[in-house]
Amino acid sequence: MSIPRRLPVLSATWRVLAVLLCLGVLTVGGLTRSNDLFPLGVLDQFSSGVDPDGEVVNTCLQGIRGDEEPFEIPFGRRSVGIERADVENTLPAIEADPALLAPLAAAYDRRHPDRAPLDALVLCQRITPLRDGTAHGEVELVEVTRWEAP
Repeated sequence: MSIPRRLPVLSATWRVLAVLLCLGVLTVGGLTRSNDLFPLGVLDQFSSGVDPDGEVVNTCLQGIRGDEEPFEIPFGRRSVGIERADVENTLPAIEADPALLAPLAAAYDRRHPDRAPLDALVLCQRITPLRDGTAHGEVELVEVTRWEAP
């Protein structure tokens, strides 16, 4: 049977630093409520369940051009440059200052140069009532806030 060797100081040091770095990232992600460092962020979408007789709230974006009907705009890096969870985490700030939606509209317009620019971007929520854990009744579309192009 061989005698275990001690871990060299350099090897032990980089392992301790790696653990401290991961703990630091988790702490910063938790304190700032940011998902920028995914998967080492808050991941609060998994932190609680939904009442089986409650409702599911799904945040959405709608674009408006001229007299056209509002149309769905998906969240994501290839669409508006931000994920839905990041918008939901900053919802109170966006409600207080709808101009925070302007960069999303600009990102969408840059990715669709063949179309007219957006006149307005609506942050909305689809509220789905549940009964026994399944969708029941009409889905309600609620406008949370609106950014209008200058």
